[in-house]
Amino acid sequence: MYINFTRVVAVLYSLFVVGGIFMQSGCFPRPLDLQLTDASDNKPVEGVTIHRHSVTLLSLLATDSNAVQSGPGGQARIWVPPFNTKLTLLQSGFEPATIDVFNSKTTDNMLVSSNSAHQTFRFQDLDEKTTHNMKLAPVKFVPIQVRVVEKSNGDPIDDAEISATTFLYLPMPGIENRWGFPDLQTMRSDGDGHTQVSHASGFRNVLTVRKPGYQEVRQDLDDSNSESELIIRLRQLQKKTVQFKVLNSESNQPIPNVVVRLNEQRNGLASGPNEFAVVSNEDGFTPLVPIQNMMPLVIETECAGYHRFSLGLDWRALKDGEVIKVNVRKKGWFE
Repeated sequence: MYINFTRVVAVLYSLFVVGGIFMQSGCFPRPLDLQLTDASDNKPVEGVTIHRHSVTLLSLLATDSNAVQSGPGGQARIWVPPFNTKLTLLQSGFEPATIDVFNSKTTDNMLVSSNSAHQTFRFQDLDEKTTHNMKLAPVKFVPIQVRVVEKSNGDPIDDAEISATTFLYLPMPGIENRWGFPDLQTMRSDGDGHTQVSHASGFRNVLTVRKPGYQEVRQDLDDSNSESELIIRLRQLQKKTVQFKVLNSESNQPIPNVVVRLNEQRNGLASGPNEFAVVSNEDGFTPLVPIQNMMPLVIETECAGYHRFSLGLDWRALKDGEVIKVNVRKKGWFE
């Protein structure tokens, strides 16, 4: 009974706080009416997804939260809350468009309310009488010539995997069709190290180049690269063989069935060709595993009932056959 009463009080308090925010703002959410058209032929654009999110450093990514889609006539209405809000408009085949709605003080010269794909409004100016026009620009794909070579001597590298991804604000792979991102491009270099990818306008474009035995390279792709060949230099990796021993950080007893693997920064791509994962036995030992001098070089653990643990390694300090002890902490009953 006490728990239920506490929950009721918590809900009432939350409603009180939310209501207080609206009362202080002096208003409730207001509608923003949009007419979306193709900038190339002025025809209405149907099915544009409009994502609503707060304007903060930690929440710039579009989400599915309360998303709205434009209808057959290219019209859409989205309700905007009474605080600073960013709207991101995404549709396959078009560059992303954005709308900033400010509830804070905003001067007239800061507002952009023409037919452009990036507009700014004041919350207080939103009403149910005005429809705002937005022209969406079709995505332009610019071909970029790429050549993959050895960093040490410039020799061409064949059969390297080249992935071209598109991002919006923060890194997010461009393979979510429901967000309208251009498709992920995956190519392989030929015998002379050559391949070709496309730069998608309106997005941040990033190349990821991989080959077994080489350090992965990522590079931002700019349409200015179309003026000359883009050279990607891969560093060949060296190996040392080590073994891991996993111990309970409190009891110092060995832990079986712990997965020890390379901690990769994948950015939504599949695992890299240099990945590894080994499992500890009853004595806490993993099989021998080759460790390459990648940068960064971080391993992580995973085991039911234990906290995840990450450990950075200095490859230069490692010795062949060395046993590296990894201490992991057991979870409490409430964790």
